[in-house]
Amino acid sequence: MNFVRFAAVVLVLALASCASKDEKKEALKAAPLVDFEKTLSVKKQWQLDAGKGQDKRYAKLAPAMSDSALFLADVDGNVVAYERETRKRLWKKDIKKDISGALSYAEGRLYLGTYDGEVLALSAEDGELLWLGEVSSEVVSVPAANDDVVAAQTIDGRLFGFAAETGEALWRYDHTVPALTLRGTASPVISRNQLLAAFGNGQVVSLNVADGALMWSVRVSQPKGRTELEKMVDVDASPLIDGGLIYSASYHGALAAFSKAKGQIIWKQDLSTFENLTLASGVLFAVNEESHVVAFNAGNGAILWTNDQMHRRNLGAPVVFGDYVASIDEDGHMHVLSQEDGRYLHRFKPSGNGFRPAPLSMGDEVWVLSDDGKLSAYTVNEKAR
Repeated sequence: MNFVRFAAVVLVLALASCASKDEKKEALKAAPLVDFEKTLSVKKQWQLDAGKGQDKRYAKLAPAMSDSALFLADVDGNVVAYERETRKRLWKKDIKKDISGALSYAEGRLYLGTYDGEVLALSAEDGELLWLGEVSSEVVSVPAANDDVVAAQTIDGRLFGFAAETGEALWRYDHTVPALTLRGTASPVISRNQLLAAFGNGQVVSLNVADGALMWSVRVSQPKGRTELEKMVDVDASPLIDGGLIYSASYHGALAAFSKAKGQIIWKQDLSTFENLTLASGVLFAVNEESHVVAFNAGNGAILWTNDQMHRRNLGAPVVFGDYVASIDEDGHMHVLSQEDGRYLHRFKPSGNGFRPAPLSMGDEVWVLSDDGKLSAYTVNEKAR
């Protein structure tokens, strides 16, 4: 169990302190694996070595892609590039740093953050170090980058902007961090001239990516309760952008849609989550802290369906691929549901041990990166009846 999920259990225990021991035990009990008729088949398409993967520390490691190459990193400082079509290894580089947030790609460069409070730019052509910039603390999120600027968010509530080509420090934005937060940081996102970032006090901000000036801020959730545990409203899910709307959700708080231009709230729904959201065909999918998968109408926030069959199995972030939505539980089972109505369709175990990184959707394929450094691609097909 990682630190985030441990914190969630601590909070549930604290809030349930008035209940009987039997009620507490029942509330925290994970649902057994459901029985169902398999209507799908799964095929592994390929698998790549992503190095050591993660260790017991909290990090955010994700693949990055250019038009022709796929890039992977591990916590020990190894960065490797593969050709996308053939998956032939192009190069491997040991940067001699403990990587905590990686990778992003823009304009021929790769960007990553370290536990020592550094932001690095590497050449996507051969992995050579281009520049190194210093920040105030650990970077446990993936830096955001466009052709001109790379921005990194640190665990002490700061955002740093660097010139993408030279590494020159351009700006810094400071944000207040609550006394108690979940271990982790939402990765910032760049959209045109905007940098969107989420914080542990329940706020999302929009900055001008060129100079770090604040454009607007919005609070997804307000802290409630008497104790510091009850007041935690961290936004650990990265902002999700779709056209003129932004979606964000907080722990012990809400799911909200707001306008990209001015940050005006369009709708809100009660939801507690620390996992990323995903969107497909006007439907927004979330996994709440009870490990229920919930589908919302992205336009008005109406709940379309809920599947609670994986109750408290510690599901990770949902991923949409083909006609399906899926999530991996703490025991390594990927649960595959129908996007249309949430019906349980399939379950399988991807290769590897532990799955903290969110799976990636690549059309009809789903890519799964394991904590022990295996990147595997799967397709799911309906069985002939």
